[in-house]
Amino acid sequence: MKNNKLRTPCGILYFLLYIIFYPILKLLFCLKVDKSNYNKPKGAFIVLANHSSFMDFLLAMLTIYPRRLNAVTAQKFFAVTILRFLFKIMGCMPKNLFEPDIRTIIGMKQTVARGGGVLLFPEGRCSVDGAYMGINKSTAKLIKNLGVPVISCIIGGSYTSMPFWRKGLRLGNLSVTISTLFSKEETQTLSIDEINNAIDQSLGSTYSTVSGNRHHTFSNKKLAEGLHNILYWCPHCKTEFTTKTEGCRIYCTSCDGAATMDKYAKLIAENDYAYPATVHEWFKMQTTHEMSMLHKDMEPISIEVSVRTPLSPNFRDDKTEDNNGLLTLSPHGWHYDGTIMGENISRSFAIETVPAIPFDPAQNFQIYSGGQYYEFIPNNLQSCAKYSIIGECAYWHFSQRIQMTSSRSLET
Repeated sequence: MKNNKLRTPCGILYFLLYIIFYPILKLLFCLKVDKSNYNKPKGAFIVLANHSSFMDFLLAMLTIYPRRLNAVTAQKFFAVTILRFLFKIMGCMPKNLFEPDIRTIIGMKQTVARGGGVLLFPEGRCSVDGAYMGINKSTAKLIKNLGVPVISCIIGGSYTSMPFWRKGLRLGNLSVTISTLFSKEETQTLSIDEINNAIDQSLGSTYSTVSGNRHHTFSNKKLAEGLHNILYWCPHCKTEFTTKTEGCRIYCTSCDGAATMDKYAKLIAENDYAYPATVHEWFKMQTTHEMSMLHKDMEPISIEVSVRTPLSPNFRDDKTEDNNGLLTLSPHGWHYDGTIMGENISRSFAIETVPAIPFDPAQNFQIYSGGQYYEFIPNNLQSCAKYSIIGECAYWHFSQRIQMTSSRSLET
């Protein structure tokens, strides 16, 4: 935001996106929009949406149209030249995830001051298993500070149509439910806990969209491809990094365990094995397994990694072979020893400051800290999901100050 000035989203581009993509979503994805409990705000407002797919930005923006939204977007996307250009035109706000970012707060205040709308995905990252991942408890404080009506946007069906682990697009049924969550008066009278609990209850209802919901069907000959990059642990033989996918099947190369994903996103076990029935259930078992490995006397977990950071002037073109070292997790937090831009670096990230570790499947996992973020690339790319999981588990297990509400994948 040059000169701290956030622009209003481009009206012409917004209109073109609407007339081009809204009919496509209606035709190909049978998009259904429910606004029966939506009281259209006359002035400024904020939209809170669940986040399980890269389609969610488009779905939220198009279903709120003609009101335009300034979206809060992860800082990492601004490192991609074409996205940075597009996001600036659309008035998007960069956000360093899981920590206070004064730029974002200023941008949101500017937006509501001119009577605009803010789009926020309070989970802070794309859901790995399609289920609700919890929010930072400071979300309620932000809402009270802005003092504008809050709209909930519940998106169903996008997780399996275009999940971030995908290979290709799956045609399916999409639904968006727009409703008024808080009036302007309620944002001031409700307590912090009451606001956070209401958000959890509203956005947490998206769990039904990944449990074989018969209202969301999908069509593709490669429904499961890429799924092994988040489901790396075999529930049958308990081995790691032995899962593979082909077409609609996910299978283990160490045993004869396998499952097929059907058009409802359910997993149908083969060979009469007691395989999980959904991606969420499998991911939750995997998470429980990783949590059981953590204890106060545990040996530190060390990972050989390459690293990229926006500190480098040529971030996306940076040769990671010149930036490598050892990343270690202990009950105290993460520590990196190695090189960045050819210089020896030793950097620690306290466990309380790393509540979650976003990752790009089979590419990297990220740590946000001190206004910067770091992309760590392990030798085994399938392990990106593992280190994301153990990082979040370590936060819940060792942190003395929990600032997040509960994730569906961590609930017992």
